[in-house]
Amino acid sequence: MNVITDTRDIVGAATHATDAEGLEDHWALQQWLRSSGLASQRPSSINKSQPAASSMVIRMSDPQPGGTFLIIDKSHNRALICKGGYLHLEDAGSIDDGTSSIPRHWQWLCTERDGFKGFKNVEEGGFLGHNIWWNFYAKVYHHKEWEDFTLSKREDNYYWIQARHGWTHRELSAQADGSRVFAEQDGGTPWEFVEVR
Repeated sequence: MNVITDTRDIVGAATHATDAEGLEDHWALQQWLRSSGLASQRPSSINKSQPAASSMVIRMSDPQPGGTFLIIDKSHNRALICKGGYLHLEDAGSIDDGTSSIPRHWQWLCTERDGFKGFKNVEEGGFLGHNIWWNFYAKVYHHKEWEDFTLSKREDNYYWIQARHGWTHRELSAQADGSRVFAEQDGGTPWEFVEVR
C-alpha cells in the first residue's frame, strides 16, 4: 500500500487542513477521496475505525499497569468508549464469545503514576480524565492529577472508579442513557475490568 507523505504527489482539488476527526466525518472530503482513488491510501493516523486483532478476554480482571482492559458498566452491560476524545457507553453484547474482534476505541491501557491509576484509550491515545467543571473526557495525552484514579474493589468483585477531589474522592458514574459519565459523591456505577489479550 502506498501512503502519500508529500502533498505534491496528490492530483486533484486542494483542500484546507483540518483535524483528523473532522476529516473522518466530512462528507465532501470523503466524496473527493473516493473520486480521486485516494480513499484506500489514507494515513493510518486518520483511519480511526480499525478493530483490534485481539478477541480473547478475561472477565473480572484486576487492572494492572501495562494491561489493556475494557471498562464495563455492570448495571447495563455497556462498554466505556472514546470517540474524538468524548466518552459514552455502548452495549457490550457478548464480548467473550471469541467470534469477533473488539474495537480499539473500547480498549484502555492501564497506567500508574505516584500510586494512582490512569487509563489511556488505545485508539486515540487520550487519558480518561476531567476538566475544572468535572466534565469527563479522554482528550489529553498525559497522566497528571486530573487523570488520576483510585479503584475501590466491591464485595461483588466489581470496582468503583474514584477521581481525586481535594482530600476526598468522587465516584465515576454512567448516565442512564449512556451519553456520558459524571462524578457523584456516593453510589457510583459498579465497573468491571475485562482484560483484552
